[in-house]
Amino acid sequence: EKTPPPLVGNVEAFGKLAQEKTPMEVQNSVLAMYSSPLGAIITDPALMCVPVDDHGFHRGHAVFDTCNVLDGYAYGLEMHINRLLLSAKLARLPVTDSSYEQLKDIVLSTLAAAGRKNGVFCRYWMTVGRGDFHVSPKGCTGGYGFYVVVHETWERDGENAVKEAVVSTPLKPKLLANMKSNNYMINALTAMEAEDKGGNLGLQVDPEGYLQEASISCVGIVEEDGFMRTPPFDSILASTTVKRSLALSQQLVDGGVLEGIEQTRVHMEQVYKAKEVFLLGGHHVVPVGCVGDVVIGNGSRGPICKRLQEMQHSDMKNPDMIDRIPFELYSS
Repeated sequence: EKTPPPLVGNVEAFGKLAQEKTPMEVQNSVLAMYSSPLGAIITDPALMCVPVDDHGFHRGHAVFDTCNVLDGYAYGLEMHINRLLLSAKLARLPVTDSSYEQLKDIVLSTLAAAGRKNGVFCRYWMTVGRGDFHVSPKGCTGGYGFYVVVHETWERDGENAVKEAVVSTPLKPKLLANMKSNNYMINALTAMEAEDKGGNLGLQVDPEGYLQEASISCVGIVEEDGFMRTPPFDSILASTTVKRSLALSQQLVDGGVLEGIEQTRVHMEQVYKAKEVFLLGGHHVVPVGCVGDVVIGNGSRGPICKRLQEMQHSDMKNPDMIDRIPFELYSS
């Protein structure tokens, strides 16, 4: 005889949530979450939930962004929140001129509540709001939803080159590619196909054979003519890592290490013949040793990749790029 699921009340439901152990919770890796429906920060992972009537959940009508943390400072928060707000406008979320400072304060407060100066990463989502289950958000009330999560990050191996694979997963339409939307189905399928082929994140290519982006990174190459090139943002996400890499790499041009820097269309034939290929994302630079069966350069991290890694790390201490996390807000 079949037993139906039990019908429980509030107290029993919260008790069950508290007993449920997720893989991340077991590792104690989720440290803090801000929830706009609560208007508060919580540190018990069992209670870190998103309401089912939030359109960001059941319609994917949401955008998101991130920030890195080093030595008690949030890196690049201004450019990331500005990109979030640009994505929000493209997604027609109800943002206002006062949203920037409000969002920034919430992100910094959540980072403070997490209590870690290093080894954490911050993600935040803005949704069109709560209300009903229609496709249109006209029934949503109370303004946009906002959720912030601080979790432990993982050590990245910046020295050993990864293998990449070209995938057949279709490209996003321009509108969704240009905004950092919550709809990452294409990104996930791109990564999965790459893994099936023995690759890492997967490289997407347009019908004419021009490189676009990886599932969660952009791509840079260094060619025999000494130029570093990366695809334009026309039909891909405007990567903050690429923007900073282009700005920082001017030092390499001035020092004669590079002949020049170009943001231009890059054909896959250029990728295969390049001296260096690297992934640019999350303010990390990852060397690519081979694409499919084609070895890039000598198959290991190249000198430009190494210099970019060093400059990106130094940039995380750039006074113009960081905000102090106010740990004193929640210190005992």
